[in-house]
Amino acid sequence: MKLLRIVVLIVLVCTIGTSAWAGVSEMTFTLNGVTYADVAERNSKGFTTVTLPAGTNLSGIITAVQVDGETVNASQVSPNPITTKLNYGELKVFTYNNKAYGFRFEEDVWFCGVFFSDCHINQGSDHDGTSAADMTTIMNNICNMGKDGQKKVTFTTAPNLVPKTSIIFCLGDIDQDKGDDGSSGTHTNFLNATAEVAKTAGIPFIFIAGNHDLSPDYWTGDDPDYGVTSSGASADKKTLSAITTNNTYWNNTGVFDENIFYFEDNSRTVDFQSKPFTFKFKDVRFYCAHTYWFQKLYKGTFTKLGSWTVSSATYYPPDGVITALNTFVESHANEASVWMQHYPWLAGSDCNRWWLDQNDVGKYIAASGSSIYGSCTSGIAYNDATSANTLKKDPLSAIMMKAAGKVDGKVQHFSGHYHRFDDRTYTSTVNSDNKVHDYTVAANGNPNQSNNAFVVLFKRGEGVKEVIQAQF
Repeated sequence: MKLLRIVVLIVLVCTIGTSAWAGVSEMTFTLNGVTYADVAERNSKGFTTVTLPAGTNLSGIITAVQVDGETVNASQVSPNPITTKLNYGELKVFTYNNKAYGFRFEEDVWFCGVFFSDCHINQGSDHDGTSAADMTTIMNNICNMGKDGQKKVTFTTAPNLVPKTSIIFCLGDIDQDKGDDGSSGTHTNFLNATAEVAKTAGIPFIFIAGNHDLSPDYWTGDDPDYGVTSSGASADKKTLSAITTNNTYWNNTGVFDENIFYFEDNSRTVDFQSKPFTFKFKDVRFYCAHTYWFQKLYKGTFTKLGSWTVSSATYYPPDGVITALNTFVESHANEASVWMQHYPWLAGSDCNRWWLDQNDVGKYIAASGSSIYGSCTSGIAYNDATSANTLKKDPLSAIMMKAAGKVDGKVQHFSGHYHRFDDRTYTSTVNSDNKVHDYTVAANGNPNQSNNAFVVLFKRGEGVKEVIQAQF
């Protein structure tokens, strides 16, 4: 755990146990690399249980011994606590001056994540938009969850746990179309209300882009392609720059088990790739797409002609990105996984057209070349569920099923876009064993559903254990 390695030279005295076996006397330890705030203790059945942060290495953790507040020679304690091998879950009894002190060390295996989506900062009630000020309040409440000792939610899996936020996710549609003013591509209001708050709190924050942040093929009706106008392409790049800059910040803090890895198609020279990514946090792997895993690549040409911008572009299918994903998952199949993208799997009456790159009248822009993951062929009907399943959902679910961390045989997935809470399981039309349990989170500003986030209980090395709606 990188955070603990950073502080390993800090040695603080932690009072960790008055044993019932020791009468009125008390044995305490000086612990290497762990502050008192990281340690929980409880006395029961004649010994003290010490719960340490997940990933703490017990080797060399005890550096000194005190009895009743006075440092004693550790070699006079039997066995010597400094040199004795400690194992999680094992009862260890130390004797000093004919008094016994019992300890059991446990690893804290639980952590919590909070998922929200569709902030649409300052975009108005027509998009269930949230003001920057309200979003700042929501974010502060998320960061402070449980710090007052009160339970925001109660998990049946871990009923005694007071949930505190370990990591935060936003699942896209972060502000107005293409940026703060609808065209510039900058996202200052969103970043100030979310990312900066998270930095101050020291809690990792990951956000992905939705269809309002990265251009769809068409916007609405017969409007021309928005992505490959000069302003649209510029805004796309600024959105991705904001995401990668935020990712780099958290990489540099060392909070992740490993740095973020991006899925790219290196065989093509293009202007735009959405660059989905993955990282590992507290022994759980997170796979993060943007609008969705099948966002097409494009290369544009922009020419200034009077007051008009003439644009053209070549679109490419996402095969290279999906192949890179498949290869990566196969080589990390033993790792518990959690997945996310902006588009839901089933929620929304027009869900399938989103997966087919269609606008509200069924138009899309064809990709160049053949594709096994493409919707860009003639003859696909508007909102065609069969085509959406065959081309996108079934192949993706097959890849996702290769990774560990399923619950009741279902991949655990989170999405937004629908602006309402939903909770459904997609079953592959090719293999009924391939199932994706998708939790769709409501928009922060949705006036009809007061809850606006998922609080998720994770178990280290195992993934999602419980999901609860909560209002912040």
